[in-house]
Amino acid sequence: MNSKSLLTKRKNIFIKFRYLFLLLGGVLLLLPTISPGEVPSNLIVFLGRLHPLVVHFPIVLIFLALFFELITKANILKVPSNIIGILLGLGILSCLGSLLFGFFLYYTGEYSGDTLYQHYWGGVFLTVLMALTLFLFLTYQKEKSERSYWFYFLALFSANVVLVYTGHQGGSLTHGGEYLTQFLSKEKQTQIIWEPKPIEEMLVYGDVIVAFLDKKCMSCHNENKSKGGLILTTYEDLVKGGKGEHATLIPNSSEESDIFRRVSLPSNDDDFMPPEGKPPLSQNEVLLLKWWIDNGADPNLRLTEASSNPEIEPLLSVYLTELEQDHRRRFYEKLTTESLIQSLGDPTNFELKIDPFDEKSVSLSMTFPPTKFGDTDLIGLKTLFPQISKASFIGSDITDNGFYYIGQMASLNELYIQQTQINGEGLAYLSNLEDLEILDLSKTNISNGNLLHILRIPSLKEVYIYETNISKEIIEAIQENRTDLKLHLERGKLF
Repeated sequence: MNSKSLLTKRKNIFIKFRYLFLLLGGVLLLLPTISPGEVPSNLIVFLGRLHPLVVHFPIVLIFLALFFELITKANILKVPSNIIGILLGLGILSCLGSLLFGFFLYYTGEYSGDTLYQHYWGGVFLTVLMALTLFLFLTYQKEKSERSYWFYFLALFSANVVLVYTGHQGGSLTHGGEYLTQFLSKEKQTQIIWEPKPIEEMLVYGDVIVAFLDKKCMSCHNENKSKGGLILTTYEDLVKGGKGEHATLIPNSSEESDIFRRVSLPSNDDDFMPPEGKPPLSQNEVLLLKWWIDNGADPNLRLTEASSNPEIEPLLSVYLTELEQDHRRRFYEKLTTESLIQSLGDPTNFELKIDPFDEKSVSLSMTFPPTKFGDTDLIGLKTLFPQISKASFIGSDITDNGFYYIGQMASLNELYIQQTQINGEGLAYLSNLEDLEILDLSKTNISNGNLLHILRIPSLKEVYIYETNISKEIIEAIQENRTDLKLHLERGKLF
């Protein structure tokens, strides 16, 4: 038997049993009625995470089948029906594989929300449509009528439409709802909103000095966090100074002003600011600060007046170019972060705020009065995980399972989880957080053994264990192993 007759025989077998594809489509419509499992096995988790890998195969095959039909119909190139049949067969197989792995991922409970369900149902409908398309293709191969061809072509075209929709929902689930269009819309908004402040309206203090203090100093010296009692967010607080023995600002004397003394010291000096690990002021910024203080530290001095001084004009000219670029960058960052927040809708059980000192960072906190917020609610925030720098789950329903998701917030710097039911088993998930410095475990059921997990969090500096049952021996052991880590037995700040 030659290969052509063998192929014809197999084709006839598919045509004979083509109704099985309709049965398959009907069965698949029942798949979304199965709810996610509470504790999926490791194998299910592994298989579910293969979904993003295999999901690209049906995209190529289904698009290619339609493309071949179009160029054949347009008499550009005659593609044999056997080739299209093979593409459709591989397409339905890859759809089934992708749907199966997608179901496993859904079953793990790692994702939830409207976007997930739209993507999930889209995958089901796509696979059902592909089963219908293959059935109609085989029917056309049997009947060879114009009518049966157009039924088949309409099903194939519809499958491609559903494919685009489902793919978009999958991208939104992974990258956020505006991943595809955020830069197009941003440029459009920029044309309307982005207007650099006219130089005639700019002040030396408000637009220059504040700009670099904001970027390099205010994250540690603001109303919520004032190291050394020093707040730099307003001119009045700058003049008031902190708890140090030296005055922070003395107009007309930079040498006697502690703010200038600190930033101009050698970087290895214990009093040098900002501290190690944070970017110091540039040479231009130090010189601008010195000139402003030595010339009266006037908060109302206009930039145009200062620019007339040949001593400072070159510095201002260079710095203003850098400043405009920085303002533009921060504008873009804030716009992108706002878009991500808006994509989450209007939540009622948590609040999100952009950090005023870093437009890329977001703080997450519970609403007041508190409403139900548990581990599964964290899943809906995954698109914002890279931006969350502060998170407060005070009084929430978070359990140790929630640490799995919290451990994925790569930029997390402060975590407040007091008054929850955790016992600390999940703290091991936080060991990969390289920026986490503050952890509040007050009024929780944290156990002695589980508290030891904090030793694996590299940058941790302060831990609050107010009203917990941690023993004196464990506290001493931790302090002996991590001399850089402070354990507070008193109440920490609320965030």
